[in-house]
Amino acid sequence: MKTYQTILAAACAVVGTCLCSAAGKKEHAKKELPNLGRVMFIGDSITHGYGAPSYRWALHKIWVDNGISFEVVGVETGNQSGGVDSGTNYIDKEFNNVHAAMSSQRAYETSGRLHSSKRLDGTDILDWLGVDKTYSGSRKVSGPAPDTYFILLGTNDTLSDYMKKGGIGKGTNIDEARNALLDKKKGDISVIVDTIRKVNKKARIVVLTIPTWGNTSPGNNTDPADYAAIVSDYDKKLVAWAKSKRVILADVNKGLIDVANEEKPGKGVPSFYNARDGLHPNLQGDLLMAGRVAQALGLAGRSAGLPRKASAKFDVTATSMLETATAKEGVELNEDTLTLGAGSELVVPWPQNTDLKKGFAVSFVASVGNGAEGGWAKDKGLVVQVGNGTVSGELSVTESYLTWNGKVFLYSDDMSKNKEEIRVAYLPGNTKANIQPGFYVWLGDMLVGEGLASDGKKKNGVTFSNTGSEGISVAHPAADGAPSAPAPKGYVKEEKLAE
Repeated sequence: MKTYQTILAAACAVVGTCLCSAAGKKEHAKKELPNLGRVMFIGDSITHGYGAPSYRWALHKIWVDNGISFEVVGVETGNQSGGVDSGTNYIDKEFNNVHAAMSSQRAYETSGRLHSSKRLDGTDILDWLGVDKTYSGSRKVSGPAPDTYFILLGTNDTLSDYMKKGGIGKGTNIDEARNALLDKKKGDISVIVDTIRKVNKKARIVVLTIPTWGNTSPGNNTDPADYAAIVSDYDKKLVAWAKSKRVILADVNKGLIDVANEEKPGKGVPSFYNARDGLHPNLQGDLLMAGRVAQALGLAGRSAGLPRKASAKFDVTATSMLETATAKEGVELNEDTLTLGAGSELVVPWPQNTDLKKGFAVSFVASVGNGAEGGWAKDKGLVVQVGNGTVSGELSVTESYLTWNGKVFLYSDDMSKNKEEIRVAYLPGNTKANIQPGFYVWLGDMLVGEGLASDGKKKNGVTFSNTGSEGISVAHPAADGAPSAPAPKGYVKEEKLAE
């Protein structure tokens, strides 16, 4: 067993040292992803944007961060409410807020099975893509056929229509509702895919799972418990369907689903949704959805305009860093992994003469608790406090959540199985580039927290605390006096990588 002083000194040195496995080799991107070309979003109000810009805005920023070329086209403009104007700039690319989505849109309307839909102005994908040669209206994509399509449909078909004879099914059978969407030849989603391929055989098609719900509104026909079963059933069947239709499937629910909600399995974390209806994702929900769509495409996550690199080294020769570090009993070190017993704490100040004016970053890999075994511990786990004396923030990692400042939920999953690096960075922001000031949080290279507020405590340094879990492993802790994004796990333009 190492002595207490040795543990302290070694632990401090670890905090000041980069993750060796990541820094031992220069990080390189995978083969560059071809341009997305002309892009079209097809969907309902979740894609249109209700109370938030929709996942389209968050995805736009991912593409810009990764240096991907794209041009968005469509037949509708804007958001239903709470949106972002066309022309809004992110770094060096304006957001083109066009799409083929409408509030309450059904798949059977989009496919052309209900050819006279008033909601879609009597048009459908046959008209939008020029398949119906007799159509001469204005709701038509001009120029070449789109190259990349994102389809998110089925929410209204299942939530509101599966019990209606005039809807997608002929009765109350969930199987009928699902088959009306996914039958390989006649299903509405299948017809939409086949129609796309009539105009572009090489089209890249991404189909999204139906997002789960935070709460369902009383005006919908579906009981919340039934709807959870429908979404779960539909999304599972979507996996095999996607393979059979040779499309890319993006499971947007991972991170949204409240894994600790044993009373209502499959339910989303309520704060990820519009408070009015509990169905439409808000900015946080959009952020998580876009991250999953990017992963499905094989792209890296957001970088927020920051250089991508493995956790950088501190100059640990400053003896004051070791002399002023403090720890409570229960902190042990095995190579580059901290073990924190219940109630233990390690406080490490920044080295002297560290310039934090342009921000800073802290990273680590943490697993907490034993997951669902014995029930979820929602309020016990690892707390990482980080600040520069002017701003500070607190990231909590429990068995089931990532939470900011003790109240803002960022992500939900079984964190007892986590092997991903967690990075917290503070950056002053850039108004001209539309990069918000505040704290940013990544899980792996997926951004799960954007522009998060300071807690007002003005702490200076880094503190790792165990708030009551039986034992917490903190591997590869590292800190840097400049903000950075994690090294990419997916495709990104080579020139976007930090040397």
